[in-house]
Amino acid sequence: SSACALLTRPDTTPLCLDGAMASLGLEIKLEEAGSKLTKEQREKVEDNFKLLDRDRDGRLTAQEVGILYRAFGQNPTDEELAEMLRAVPPSGLDLDAFVHFFSKNYRPPTSEDALVKAFQVFDLEDTGIMNADKFKEMLTSLGEPMPSEEVDNILKEAEVDEQGLFDYKSLAKRLCEGPKRIPDLP
Repeated sequence: SSACALLTRPDTTPLCLDGAMASLGLEIKLEEAGSKLTKEQREKVEDNFKLLDRDRDGRLTAQEVGILYRAFGQNPTDEELAEMLRAVPPSGLDLDAFVHFFSKNYRPPTSEDALVKAFQVFDLEDTGIMNADKFKEMLTSLGEPMPSEEVDNILKEAEVDEQGLFDYKSLAKRLCEGPKRIPDLP
């Protein structure tokens, strides 16, 4: 399943939220797509590349490329990632090819502020509070619909009260920090 929680606004592109592994200090930030990695960033890529290269052939499979791409703080939708991974040859990518792949496909992370603004589009009374059921209904039916279980995973982070309401500013903060557990690798 996706490490990405997606919030779609009717007037903009989808916003992706930082995922689990980036919160472990693995996130790599670049100026823009195509930027060169610093020496420290390249070492971080090399160390984690070696960890994922289980058969020690110096190459990552397309699936491993996707795992490492997300581990460094990138959160495309599953469909976007599948599209990117089509360019990965059956033999996989070596370290230099992965660095090129990461840099070429890099997208700056969504900020907490941008996420709060996305929530505010749906907060007509400007209360800072959102109804969990209405939130779920919107995300599963508007724009690019999200699977119900992904919305449930977001709502687990939301601290929904007994009236079914949650503070979306604190949810945005939590989502940008990322979950505190490491996802299981296949």
